[in-house]
Amino acid sequence: MVYDDGEAYDLSTQGPYYELWFEMTEHYLDSFLPKEGLLLDAGGGTGEFSIRAAKLRRELICENLDISVPMLAQAERKFQKNQINNRVSTKHGDIQNLPYPSKHFDYVMCLGDAISFCPDHELAFRELVRVTKPNAHIHLSVNSFWGNYHAMYTEKSREMGVSFDDAKKYMKTRILHMNGQSTGCRSFTMKELSNWADQYKLSIVKKFVAPVFPSNNTWYENPVISKEMRDLHYRYCEEENIMEFGNHLNVIYRKER
Repeated sequence: MVYDDGEAYDLSTQGPYYELWFEMTEHYLDSFLPKEGLLLDAGGGTGEFSIRAAKLRRELICENLDISVPMLAQAERKFQKNQINNRVSTKHGDIQNLPYPSKHFDYVMCLGDAISFCPDHELAFRELVRVTKPNAHIHLSVNSFWGNYHAMYTEKSREMGVSFDDAKKYMKTRILHMNGQSTGCRSFTMKELSNWADQYKLSIVKKFVAPVFPSNNTWYENPVISKEMRDLHYRYCEEENIMEFGNHLNVIYRKER
């Protein structure tokens, strides 16, 4: 799946729930980003996380790579608006065939479920590992398999046309289906992400989910409840007993060599 309208995508990811997702991801970026060096935002789309990383670390040089030209055009407009286009650039390319030499980047992030849309996610992850320098980090976020499966049983999903047959196809393929059609979006379990660490001799330095709990716009629009909800998300985002039922599973790996 390729998004072909950057402005529409940004409009679809507005509101308090998405802002919480961005904020929580930024919180962990601040903990693990290097002070300087080269950063790859693989599948970075319209550049939301590139912008946040650049504001956190003013000595970082970031490249925002995506397969969609319209998404990259929107990213370039945002980089200019935020006056960071002198150190954050765009690159048209495919995560499954990254146009960089091996051991090139000091930090690699692939967020917003970008790898979930790669037809060959194994190849895509192998490419992320290849371009990462030894002792550097890879920050990966993907759709949570059990979180999405749980969401398919909600009234909101039924209103969107998700049927029980869609849920069965999802259970079999791990790819989201709606109205009998595949979205091409693959979901993962934490076990699968941990297996990648073993397979590629990576260490896992952090696991979390963001956001943890389902959205409820009425609650988030109430300042008092919103603050309490935010505190709950941070309190439980690293709780492994409930992590799988959240939205985006996040793993930060370290490449040992």
